[in-house]
This record gives sequence, structure tokens and C-alpha cells, in this order.
Amino acid sequence: MSMLTSQVASTAGDELPDMPIEPSLIREGNPVARGAILTQSEDRKLSSGIWSCGPGKFEWTYGWDEFIHVLEGEVEIIEEETGKNILLRPGDTAHFPLGMKVHWHVKKHVRKFFVLRTPEAFEL
Repeated sequence: MSMLTSQVASTAGDELPDMPIEPSLIREGNPVARGAILTQSEDRKLSSGIWSCGPGKFEWTYGWDEFIHVLEGEVEIIEEETGKNILLRPGDTAHFPLGMKVHWHVKKHVRKFFVLRTPEAFEL
């Protein structure tokens, strides 16, 4: 039996490790992405972290359920299937389900807190 313990991580630092976007997914500009997983459940199927990205456009298909809370910046997200257009700014929260394909347009450098629920253990 494992011992239950809490996890605490600081999000105050501005410098995050590189978390590059696959070049074939970039549609415009040079969106430089950085991020870090800060906490994970014991089975590594629930993770949280911080991610940031500079201006640009790219497409993304979610390989997990992702919940985000925008801390800084502005991003427009267009759902591929429905064409629904979402504008997210600081203070906004959103959920993107597993399998959803979207187009990200980072208008102003964006920084978000995220929570991922993955079907399998998640490792970067």
C-alpha cells in the first residue's frame, strides 16, 4: 500500500523548459512553446502544469481531456468539426475533450494552467 502525500509546485517563475510544437502542425508564424508538468497522480493519468506560447497559428488534436485556465495573453481557438470560434483571455477556463481537433491562433503571448486526464500513464 502506498503512502498518501500531497504535491506542491511553484508557478511563480517565468522560465519554462522548451515544449516545442511539431513543425508540421504550425500554420503561421513561429509559435515558441514552453511548459512543464508540475504535479501528477500516482498512476500518472492525471497531470497538471503550466504552458506558454508566443504568437502564431497551429493545429492540435487532443490526445487527452484538457482543462485550462488562461493566466496571460489572448488566444482564438476554432473547433475543426463545428467551426465554433472561442476567444480566451486571462481568467477564462475551458475544456477540450479527448480527440477534439482545433486550430490555435495565439494573438498575444499566452500562459495557461492546465489539467490533463489521460487514458494511459502520461510521460513527456
